[in-house]
Amino acid sequence: MNRCLSYAFASNVKELKLDVGCCRIYNVPQIVFYLKSIYVLDFEFCRLEPPRGTVTLLSLRKLCLSFVHVDDEIIRDMVAGCPLIEYININNCPGLKSLQLLGLNKLKEIKLDSNRCGLERVYINGVNVHSVDIKVYLEPCEVNVSSCKNLTHLRLDGLSITDKWLYNQISELPFLEYLALHYCMKLRSINISSPRLKELVFERCEELVEFELDTPNLSIFKCFNYVESFSSNALALSQTLLCFISHPVDNEWYLKFIKLLARFNLCSNVLNLQCNHEAVLIPRELREILCPPLTYHKHVSFSVLSEILEVSLANLVDGLLWITPHAETLSIEWPNSNFYELSFQFSYKKKLTYEGETPCCQSLPLSCWKHCIKEVKIECTEKYPIRQINRESFSSEDGDIMEKINDLWKSLLDMMILHSKIFAEYDGP
Repeated sequence: MNRCLSYAFASNVKELKLDVGCCRIYNVPQIVFYLKSIYVLDFEFCRLEPPRGTVTLLSLRKLCLSFVHVDDEIIRDMVAGCPLIEYININNCPGLKSLQLLGLNKLKEIKLDSNRCGLERVYINGVNVHSVDIKVYLEPCEVNVSSCKNLTHLRLDGLSITDKWLYNQISELPFLEYLALHYCMKLRSINISSPRLKELVFERCEELVEFELDTPNLSIFKCFNYVESFSSNALALSQTLLCFISHPVDNEWYLKFIKLLARFNLCSNVLNLQCNHEAVLIPRELREILCPPLTYHKHVSFSVLSEILEVSLANLVDGLLWITPHAETLSIEWPNSNFYELSFQFSYKKKLTYEGETPCCQSLPLSCWKHCIKEVKIECTEKYPIRQINRESFSSEDGDIMEKINDLWKSLLDMMILHSKIFAEYDGP
């Protein structure tokens, strides 16, 4: 190995990737700290010993360390000798306890991943840092990025941050445009004020039950959490994605679900909803006393987190069209099975407001879809490979549309089951 590296160094290489595998730990020679012309260093499964002199990686732009045995002083001395460094990626490096990145004026992007490696502290101060991605699992870690005043992208995963910490840090980042929080289990009631934030993502922050947003430029909101309280200033979202993992348990759950959806009624006309199919099957007794929550959404995408055979397509369409009356398009997919997507395109009669003609519409500000629908076009697409396998068009003049949807669903299920058997036989035992 040393002979190969000596040859590479003598050839004045610009990029060096070293991966010796996890079977043994290779001690990287000291010369790597003094390669003045190298642009990229990428090390995996090795060990860096403390440099014996001042590090002179004067041309280094990119540093990647994965499963490399280091300590705090080695990283400190190494980055101090990289005045042009732009990108740093440190992935599960045993021995690293405290990471401080200071005075690196060219540094733009940082990725840090620590899974039970003992990382305790991260402090980043970079005037030109625009992206920080930190994943720290199963260990407490103190993080401070508030000095990165030009930060635009921040992703935090697994961190034990608190509501107060989040508010204080975000308040110091005036140019932040993207914020993603994943598996941050101590968040419960958060307040985010960010004038330039464009995209906000929450995922599996299990204790988070309420949040308040002051984000006038937010355009994309993705929430993979079931929250009880949501408030914001006037939002104009181009995309809303809501994911609910929990199953409906009683009418109180449905009431909270409908109330939360109603918060997004005026935010956008596009909704991406992911949940178990029972969530959209609002009980009849609640439909009779409640108004549909989303009367302004024209385009709905629904990912069903249920087995495909558990679902009645007619009931699913009926439930979704109660939640979003008079939607123009509706797409339904099952991400966990079969890779099929159903697309619906609806056209309606001119009168969409209730005028007392039908008893089932008396509680609604808008006539229910069954009594004002004119035509529905249905297309079934196999996504892998992408190909259209069925297209149908039904008119209200031809009879009960629901019956026709059910008949179509039965034929599609037979085809899907047949395809599954063929694939299973092809793959073998």
